Amino acid sequence: MLLKSFSIRLCMTKHAETVLITGGLGQVGYYTYLHLKNQYKICIIDNLSSSKVEVPDDVIFIENDIQNKESYENLPKIDYIVHAAAQISVNQSVSNPIFDAENNILGTLQLLEYAKEVKVKRFIHISSAATFGEPAFLPITEDHPRNPKSPYGLSKLVSEKYVRLYSQLYNLDTVVLIPFNIYSPLQNADDPYAGVIFKFIEAIKIGAQYKIYGDGNQTRDFIHVKDVARAIDLSLKSESAVNQIINVGSGIPYSINELSSNLLKLSNSEIQPLQSKARDGDIYESYCSIKKAKEILGFTQSIPIETGLKEILGSI
Repeated sequence: MLLKSFSIRLCMTKHAETVLITGGLGQVGYYTYLHLKNQYKICIIDNLSSSKVEVPDDVIFIENDIQNKESYENLPKIDYIVHAAAQISVNQSVSNPIFDAENNILGTLQLLEYAKEVKVKRFIHISSAATFGEPAFLPITEDHPRNPKSPYGLSKLVSEKYVRLYSQLYNLDTVVLIPFNIYSPLQNADDPYAGVIFKFIEAIKIGAQYKIYGDGNQTRDFIHVKDVARAIDLSLKSESAVNQIINVGSGIPYSINELSSNLLKLSNSEIQPLQSKARDGDIYESYCSIKKAKEILGFTQSIPIETGLKEILGSI
């Protein structure tokens, strides 16, 4: 494997504890940085392959892949790790499953080795709802069967299992968070779950029709990335979260028709969406149970979908 270019940028902060965020310039990583920066010194490792923002001035930044040991050589003492770096394209995982596995499985393993070596206080792993596959029952609980339908879902499941195994073998405190349909102003059409929001808004902005596949009554569980960042913060602090797997979602099913109708209403658009044949392999209904998140983290969503959609419409 060829090594990526390596660079490091230093900063000085007053905070006593340090959090390393992998993929810190992506959607989840960046909002996690924003949420945590006033509480901790922040280090970010990102290879810039899918970064969505510029490097902040108040972080220690390393440009490299998490698979490379060189990424960790110049870090200060790390107290906590939030592992958000991943290859997230389902389509790319299907066309190149080896690349997907290198990023999501081998990258996680290299990071776990580092976490074990420096004895971090807690390792927060961001998994994916793609690990569940077709729902056998609703709402989806953390003990729902795992039958992923793509190499991406499988690689996230395998990396999650490695995290769990390291917690057992090496006494590493870990928390696995499983976000559902994350959305934010930083998302794009390639995002595996909430990309539909971006596609609809982009069409509405230029007055173009967009397709609704099937009857539009398919449901998803949309959660704003700011709420995901808040769940990560709670997971860093909660003693009862240690070695737990916790869903992060709204717990509310929201249909594609509802999404379309609300976006059109919020934007005062009279576009008539096109009805199209249902796509093969699409999951029809999906939403999660947040009972565990409530009990362990005291977490419920704070940003209703309508509020989040208004924010995105004003920013894209």
